[in-house]
Amino acid sequence: MNALTEKQIDYITQVVNESTIESAEMKEDLIDHFCCAVEADMQKGVSFETAYNKAYHYICPNGFDEIQRETIYLLTFKNIKKMKKLLYLSGYLSAIGITTTLFMKLFHLRYASLVMMITAAILLFVFLPTLFSHLYKKDLSYGKRMMYVCGFVGIVLLVVFILSQICSWPFLNAVLLATLLLLNFAFFPMWFLKMYRKTC
Repeated sequence: MNALTEKQIDYITQVVNESTIESAEMKEDLIDHFCCAVEADMQKGVSFETAYNKAYHYICPNGFDEIQRETIYLLTFKNIKKMKKLLYLSGYLSAIGITTTLFMKLFHLRYASLVMMITAAILLFVFLPTLFSHLYKKDLSYGKRMMYVCGFVGIVLLVVFILSQICSWPFLNAVLLATLLLLNFAFFPMWFLKMYRKTC
């Protein structure tokens, strides 16, 4: 029967400690899990390298980031469920508000401006922040988080620009320029690069 040597345990410990996992407790549990899985295969006559690779593909086939994301997701499942309910509800109300505003504006009905402002408030202060928070917490990589920040700010500016056009507010050119710069030179390049990498 083959047992793990100190050197092999140190190797597993080093790999886990050098991963992107932040929780020390999670790292300890993962090291124990790895060691047990590797040792179980080694006792069947499998080499350490083969047993380690098998354990890695079984425990974290998509890397250590996935384990951390799934653990965080499970720990915050109730909060995420509430967030999703708020996201769907505010998105639904925003969609109804936008179509209702268009209808009321088209037929010059009373209170069209009031409905528009309520819809804009739900969109800007509930739906978009909730969507941004959900995406931001879901993805741990710095690049993707920056993409979400740029996209969120760009969409907020776009909504403000549309509102300012309808209400004839000043600073239209400044808002439009800021929106175009942010979306065209920050958000869209990062978004399409992400899509391109998925296809490679």
